[in-house]
Amino acid sequence: MGAMGPVRRASAVLAIGVVAAALGGCGSEGPKARPPTDPKHHAVVAKDPYRLTCDDIARQPLNSTNQRLVIDAEFALAEERVLRERVETMTANRVGRSVYWALTEICKHRPAAFRPARQAVDAVRRGKYLVQPRPKSWSRPELWWKDKKDQ
Repeated sequence: MGAMGPVRRASAVLAIGVVAAALGGCGSEGPKARPPTDPKHHAVVAKDPYRLTCDDIARQPLNSTNQRLVIDAEFALAEERVLRERVETMTANRVGRSVYWALTEICKHRPAAFRPARQAVDAVRRGKYLVQPRPKSWSRPELWWKDKKDQ
C-alpha cells in the first residue's frame, strides 16, 4: 500500500468517521453491541483487504484501530490493477473514498460476515459509487463568495 500524507490521512479519517456515524453501522447488530475486534483478524485484513467484512465496516465508529483497519483496506483496494484507469482520471484519494462508499452501500442489509470488497472494487471499476471532486469554490473563498452572490 502506498504512503499517505498526514493531511490526506486525517481528512480520510474524518470523512469516514462522519459517514460511519451517519450510517450507524452495517450488518444485523448495532456497532455498540459488538466486542472488540480480534487483533488476528486485523492482521489478516492488513495482508488481504478482500477479507474485510461488513462487521469491520460496522465496528469502525468504535475506535481508531477499527477506523485504521477500514481506511487501510479501502486505500489498498483502490490500488488494485483493475482500478488504475480510475486512479489516473480521478486521483487515488477519490478512488479510495469511492471504494469506501461502495463498501458501505454493499454492506447495507447484508450479514456481518459478508465480504464486500470484490463487489466494491468491481462497482467502482464500472463507474458506480464514484466520489465527485469538490467544487473549486470550496478551496478558493473568492469563488465561493462569487457563487453565493450569483444565487
